[in-house]
Amino acid sequence: MDEKNKNELHQIGSLFYELLGRFEVLSSKKHLYKDLNELTLIEIKTIVVIGCGETKSMSQIAKTLGVSCGTPTVTIDRLIDKGFVERIRDVEDRRQVFVTLSGSGNEVCRNVNNLWHKVAEKIFGLLSDDERLLFLTVLSKLNSNFGIVFDALVN
Repeated sequence: MDEKNKNELHQIGSLFYELLGRFEVLSSKKHLYKDLNELTLIEIKTIVVIGCGETKSMSQIAKTLGVSCGTPTVTIDRLIDKGFVERIRDVEDRRQVFVTLSGSGNEVCRNVNNLWHKVAEKIFGLLSDDERLLFLTVLSKLNSNFGIVFDALVN
């Protein structure tokens, strides 16, 4: 790899790392979710993963969060106690447990989705139409190939 490519890769890596850091700060309880005092950040993420008006199994939630199947159980139990989630047993297989958002859980989900829509409008409002299209293309390509890149790094 020549020096120009090394410099570009270093610059891309630095900017990406800085952007991820800013994203992490923005999506903290201190900033974006400051009005959701009764919920922890993982509880908010779990509500969003369950989704407005949807029903999910515990394994679906765990997979989306990138954790083992037992990990979301404590969070789901807390959300049930707080009235944001309801547990549903499968009528055919009582061992199978699903969860869905309650009315207040759906409200939180809609509010969080609206917040992220406003954030996206602000961020992408900085870009021209051509830049947004190019950015969407690049993000789609990175997202669809992330597994390949990740697997190559850890194996």
